[in-house]
Amino acid sequence: MDVRQLRCFIAVAEELHFGRAAERLGLAPPALSRQISSLEDELGVSLLTRTTRQVALTRAGLIMLEEAKGILMKMEHASRAVRQASLSSGRVLRVGAIDAASSSFVPEALVAFRQQYPGVEIKFVEAMTAALVQMLEVGKLDLALTRPPRKPTECAFEILRVERPIVVLHESHPLAARESLTMQDLVGEPFVVPSKRIRPFAYDLVMAYFESVGAVPNVTIEATEKPAMMSAVAAGLGMALAPDWVCRLSFPGVTMRRLRGALLDPPPPGALVGIAWRPQQKLACRDDFLAILRESVTLIDERHLLPFAIPATKLKRTARLVGSAVGGA
Repeated sequence: MDVRQLRCFIAVAEELHFGRAAERLGLAPPALSRQISSLEDELGVSLLTRTTRQVALTRAGLIMLEEAKGILMKMEHASRAVRQASLSSGRVLRVGAIDAASSSFVPEALVAFRQQYPGVEIKFVEAMTAALVQMLEVGKLDLALTRPPRKPTECAFEILRVERPIVVLHESHPLAARESLTMQDLVGEPFVVPSKRIRPFAYDLVMAYFESVGAVPNVTIEATEKPAMMSAVAAGLGMALAPDWVCRLSFPGVTMRRLRGALLDPPPPGALVGIAWRPQQKLACRDDFLAILRESVTLIDERHLLPFAIPATKLKRTARLVGSAVGGA
């Protein structure tokens, strides 16, 4: 009995369908079936009953499912403990961040951390929220700067910053002559929106802003990354909504304007950036970096845009364990 057999059995037991289980594991159905048969032969019992229409667990299969999950959980715990011991002794801090963090406050925080703790090696990766949370859960990261996790997780999450929207438009657009714009000004205009599949947090946020004025965007193109969005605007394919940190970027033919009168209360998950970490992991250098982030990152960034008011009760930096799915992503 090996780990591969256990993973195959768990997949089939949870899906109760060989095709779906094979797809989940990235295996061909015949190969998956051989793994299950081999496990049953080794144990000398039938774990599953199979018909042309249905797969079901036997009594032995039900017991095996519980035991198999326990075995894999203990193996994962042992693996994490060994990796953590190695990293702690080696003074390594593994940090992940979404682009909204790595393009705004993370560089300054890392500089401050390196100045205070020069003996700690920093490993950094940029990815999207779902990938970062998954890396954090399996012990590949010590800390991640993300949007609120969409799915239940044992990781803790604390809000660091609330982003405000700006309007990105071609410099020759008639609305570019105004100092600021409202959501009503944008209704009916050709619009570049984030990819719903790749950037669900950002996509949902744009939709929420339009819904706040009872409208939907006139979508002309979906853009996955910020440079693609800027290029589409520069090409005259439409205007876009972007978070305030985009003000740090510049692109020929593109200008940016403040958006006023479109305050969403409370701010949706797509406008929030925070810290996620595993509270059960004891790591001093991670806690030191957390302290620097809490001290240096302002909840509302006042450097680029005029401030706006949101009730303080809506913006408390409450560290909490995320126990239920959060919209956005």
